[in-house]
Amino acid sequence: MSRRTVLVPTLAAGLGLAAVGGRIALGYSAQAIRSRVDPELDPLYDLPDDVVSHDVPAADGGSLRVLERGAGRPLLLIHGITLQARVWAPQFHLMADRYRILAMDVRGHGASTAGREGFGRAIAARDIESVLEHFDLRHAVIVGHSMGGMILMEFAGQFVDALAHRVAGLVFMDTAAYQIAPKPVLPLAKALGRRVRSRHEAGRPVPQRQMGDDDLSWVLTRLAFGSHPPARAVDEVRRCGAEVPQSTSLPSGIDLLDHDARRALAATSTPSLVMVGSRDLLTPVYAARRIARFLPDARFEVLAGAGHQLMQERPHEVARLLDRFTASLPAPGGEGPAA
Repeated sequence: MSRRTVLVPTLAAGLGLAAVGGRIALGYSAQAIRSRVDPELDPLYDLPDDVVSHDVPAADGGSLRVLERGAGRPLLLIHGITLQARVWAPQFHLMADRYRILAMDVRGHGASTAGREGFGRAIAARDIESVLEHFDLRHAVIVGHSMGGMILMEFAGQFVDALAHRVAGLVFMDTAAYQIAPKPVLPLAKALGRRVRSRHEAGRPVPQRQMGDDDLSWVLTRLAFGSHPPARAVDEVRRCGAEVPQSTSLPSGIDLLDHDARRALAATSTPSLVMVGSRDLLTPVYAARRIARFLPDARFEVLAGAGHQLMQERPHEVARLLDRFTASLPAPGGEGPAA
């Protein structure tokens, strides 16, 4: 018997055992994630029953779904890519007694639809202006998470008048000012993005993994969190991702490759807060620190042990940081800081 005759079956058997072992390990990991409960946080992941839903016309003919609850200083919340307004449910529970909370579905996400101009940071920034004007918001604080933070940077650079007259403070949560892909691979990522966009616009299939209810989806979604996230939080992000169509996620994600808000941030004098989780793998601490350095008037906060989903992982800490920040801003209708 030749060495090759023995080696090939042995190698195939080894690879088969490794694959089985990998599937078993993946199953154990997913089960561990699914089993985590948090009696304090779990009730916060469902929207309160009295949240009001609005449909706001977008400038290009689209429609923007906005959820609202509470009274007080307006707090406008903008989520990241493949998420929806409902991920801000903890804030609707914890902060509506002192803020008028409004959370919008970014175009193409949730119940919001894109108009004739499609997707991208520029038109999404105009959506922020549309929401501010529709509700006639004044002295608002706007919170942008991940892609929502990048859209907020675009808004600050494009809509200077609306920023000056309607916004008292900006909050950038787990996001980046530029270079969202590692510098060595950025040219390759942009070239691949152009190719994918061309295929998509030509109606040709583009391979993309859809988030289902399988073990791999749970494990991949878990990477967006820090230490010990509740299963309810992970499941909410996973389900949001499964509901966003490829026609939204592809062009929205490709558009972010050209994101560079350094000039816009440097020209923004609006008081700002930058917060990030110490275990954020998607937009790490160094990316948040860059934002704070570009802004002339910014506070910088790192939440130890947290990941990319601060609004879900650490809602009580987020509420305290927002309260402290808004207390330093001029009170609505007055000149001094809020009480």
